[in-house]
Amino acid sequence: MAIIFVTGLSGVGKSSTLENLKKQGYNVVDTDYGYVKEITNNVGHKERVWDEDKISNLITEYKQSHLVISGCCSNQGKFYKKFEHVVLLKSDFPVMLDRIDKRTSHSYGKNPQERAEVIDSYENVLPLLEKRSDIIIDTTNNSVEVVCKLLKGLI
Repeated sequence: MAIIFVTGLSGVGKSSTLENLKKQGYNVVDTDYGYVKEITNNVGHKERVWDEDKISNLITEYKQSHLVISGCCSNQGKFYKKFEHVVLLKSDFPVMLDRIDKRTSHSYGKNPQERAEVIDSYENVLPLLEKRSDIIIDTTNNSVEVVCKLLKGLI
């Protein structure tokens, strides 16, 4: 039994990977939907963070089975010890931007303010994610199928 956490910045393939695993019959949860809340952080900026009660309940619910969850929030590190693996998906910056521009599932990262957030995250958040992840998968030249195969090998 394993709970695998897949993290990474916008445009690296988290949603596509989970969608593919779900089609194959795996239990998956994208924590961007129904597991986050908006807070005002200590410097007065609005920030989306995991709803810690909901994440705790999710982990408890799937304790006896396999689960792959994804997300990227500033408080996710509080849960790392509860995951069998913390997997970072990353890609080259131009590839991320191209994927963001071409995706149709949602529009995050396309307006100037969000694009600035993506750039800031690449420069400041990605290095932190790299330090704290157990496994790093570069999705720049890997298909979703290859990424899924690597994740299934962890389960």
